[in-house]
Amino acid sequence: MRLTWVSGDKEPQQVQYGDGKSQTSEVTTFSAADMCSEFRLGSVVVPSPAKDFGWHDPGYIHTAVMSGLQPSSTFNYKYGSDAVGWSAEIQFRTPPAGGSDELKFLVFGDMGKAPLDSSAEHYIQPGSISVIKGMTEEVENGNVDSIFHIGDISYATGFLVEWDYFLNLITPLASKVSYMTAIGNHERDYSDSGSWYTGPDSGGECGVPYETYFPMPTPAKDKPWYSIEQGSVHFTVISTEHDWTEKSEQYEWMKTDMASVDRSKTPWLVFTGHRPMYSSLGADDQFLETVEPLLLNNK
Repeated sequence: MRLTWVSGDKEPQQVQYGDGKSQTSEVTTFSAADMCSEFRLGSVVVPSPAKDFGWHDPGYIHTAVMSGLQPSSTFNYKYGSDAVGWSAEIQFRTPPAGGSDELKFLVFGDMGKAPLDSSAEHYIQPGSISVIKGMTEEVENGNVDSIFHIGDISYATGFLVEWDYFLNLITPLASKVSYMTAIGNHERDYSDSGSWYTGPDSGGECGVPYETYFPMPTPAKDKPWYSIEQGSVHFTVISTEHDWTEKSEQYEWMKTDMASVDRSKTPWLVFTGHRPMYSSLGADDQFLETVEPLLLNNK
């Protein structure tokens, strides 16, 4: 289980957990130079919020893997160092192992964030506060093994301080149960950045803050697709914002991953990505024509 936290301290820290176990953190950060430049649409040039007026120093992002944990078990942990101090002790519950009988999980997308006080920001999702409150109650009542947030994570869209708001908002959840994510257009899309769709939706972030704050078990940097197994479910998590056409690397991965599922172990296959394949508000017909046959072949 990977723990990620933010600190003003660039020196490695530790997570101490279970019965005397500990792991030292890897430390990374990102800079304005890592953000995408201005957005160009024909003769129109728009400054990149993430690189320009929306930039905010993220501090140092620490991450450490807590190994040797048993599935469906509860343990306590804390993180920090003697030099800068330690967090309070937090109780965490691991999800059930792949192949076990039951999994209770929450799945949603497009949640965003909102300040808990009356302060203002450029893009508020006030419903997120009620959603977090409801999910926190479910977690505290033991009704949740794992959480999946499928794209459009914080809606910071280039105003980097808003990631701080969001991370603070989800702490009551993400500190206690597994919090898995998929990338969305508001994390990745930008012109001349390698995203499949070229709108300005990420505000120049181009996936950098997202992948730094949420290091999922992906093949490589800027290849944000992966699969995991929990309980009776195999999750195939894709990026709708990267090339998914036939013969693309991601398409071949999807094809291989779904075909390899052992249905005697995980009878449920959940395929998920940010953009809906079916929608009353319209969807990408090419995406449907390309990906739906894979789902039908593996139903």
